[in-house]
Amino acid sequence: MVEEFERDIEAFTQEETREVYLVLAGLKEELELVPIYERYAHLFSVDGVKRTLEEAIDKRTRYIAEFLTLGYLENKVKSLTEEITNAMLRATVEWDAEEVPYMNLLILIANEARMERRHRLDELRREVTATVNPERRERWGGLHSEAQGLGFPDYVVLCDQLRELNLAWLSEQMQTLLDETGEIYFSHLGFFLDSMGVPEAEATTADIAHLFRAPQFDTFFPQEEMIPSLVNTLAGVGIDLYRQESLELDTEPRPLKSPRAFCAPIRVPEEVKLVIKPQGGREDYESLFHEAGHAEHFVNTRADLPTAFRRMGDNSVTEGYAFLLAYLLINRRWLSRILGVEDGREYFRLALFNKLYFLRRYGSKLLYEQELHTDLARAEERYVSILGENLGVKIGPEYHLDDVDDAFYVAQYLRAWIFEVQMHRYLEERFGYLWFTSPEAGRYLVSLWQQGQEFTVNELAADMGYDGLDIGPLLEELTSF
Repeated sequence: MVEEFERDIEAFTQEETREVYLVLAGLKEELELVPIYERYAHLFSVDGVKRTLEEAIDKRTRYIAEFLTLGYLENKVKSLTEEITNAMLRATVEWDAEEVPYMNLLILIANEARMERRHRLDELRREVTATVNPERRERWGGLHSEAQGLGFPDYVVLCDQLRELNLAWLSEQMQTLLDETGEIYFSHLGFFLDSMGVPEAEATTADIAHLFRAPQFDTFFPQEEMIPSLVNTLAGVGIDLYRQESLELDTEPRPLKSPRAFCAPIRVPEEVKLVIKPQGGREDYESLFHEAGHAEHFVNTRADLPTAFRRMGDNSVTEGYAFLLAYLLINRRWLSRILGVEDGREYFRLALFNKLYFLRRYGSKLLYEQELHTDLARAEERYVSILGENLGVKIGPEYHLDDVDDAFYVAQYLRAWIFEVQMHRYLEERFGYLWFTSPEAGRYLVSLWQQGQEFTVNELAADMGYDGLDIGPLLEELTSF
């Protein structure tokens, strides 16, 4: 029975992942999920899902139950998902006498040097985002209702139990992080806004986007060195990127391509796509290295593992590997060896602030999303309040339903952030501060990647000598500058 489920799940996942890849890569104009779900409707019957939940007796069957339950929920709202996605793909705004795709607005905002124009671009983006908020609200309401129909008290409990997120513990850790980093965060926020000539009272998330675009550091991150820097980094740990035939890099700047970089594991480990939309500078490097972490994980996963361990499991694991490579960009030794940057003090200050900002943002989103999924009526008010208080800039209320990933993926990111610091400390202790130049370290990483996601970040951290996930090392890093 398990093998039959996994065979059909594998086929379904390949089709769905390929469809999403084609759309987000800008190779297809419309998302068509409905026909795929209809072909695999037998996977998502309410009776079948309930039976699978009841029969989840070990890790493998629990991963299958999680996948099918979340798939059942998406199947119920798939038409709305299509409608929302396609509306955003078709949307354009007029800017400088040209029709600009909605999907390009984030890049324009990040690259716009004048505050007034940044704010106007963000206003246009918010206006478009708001046009499908009624459909987003209907979709979230449907997910909430279906979760209760499966016998769970609410959507929060369903996600927490199925994904073993331990939301109560994680929320406590994030509140601690917000409390302990507040002083250093707001002092640096004031410094950076002043350096851009942005009054604190007028600052918005658009200004933060431009701050982190950091064009003043483009000389550190030349476009022509982006792919070679990844190739050389992987070579340092004994991996030849050009011999990984199952991995394809897609860096073409298509108009409809998503501004959000992603990795599409269509067939694991045989066909993996790494997709980014270049916008310039440090963020391109960070996106490339982050998605390369995913890609290396997937292309090195053992082909003989069951689908449950190749496709499912704790996504905090693959996000942890992604962060491990991405945060080489705040490693002084890596920057010196790979890109030849010797005096990067001002860059490192900004890069660490970038990490702190995103930890505070995602910690705030975790607190907000628990309220969203229990009181949809107050969501807009609480989104603006919680994120505004913790980030110190104006928050666009129009984003309160769009700025949310399904099934508390925000928690997967946060667990991965905690795990990444523990992992890179372990690598430094075992292989030295230059672990990224050690083939032995590379063999160790490959041994981790080969396991797919059979083991959780708690189990992997314990194997490295920790008592499971521990936020202490992350807090030390965030308050170090």
